[in-house]
Amino acid sequence: MSVLLQAIDLVKQYPEVRAVDGISFDVEAGSCYGLLGPNGAGKTTTMEMLEGLIEPDQGKILYRGEPVDEGFRH
Repeated sequence: MSVLLQAIDLVKQYPEVRAVDGISFDVEAGSCYGLLGPNGAGKTTTMEMLEGLIEPDQGKILYRGEPVDEGFRH
């Protein structure tokens, strides 16, 4: 299968906590994935970055190999 979405070294820092610390993964087309973890593990923050609701402080998001930039986000 081909890679549809890539998260590469995503980081999100808030004033008192690093919510996401260098997460990387690939999502293959036609596959189903889930994020599991305890409260405060960064699941919601990760999804908000992938959805374009918040900007990562570091790292890249690629959709079909192309960088997701401001023009793509809602």
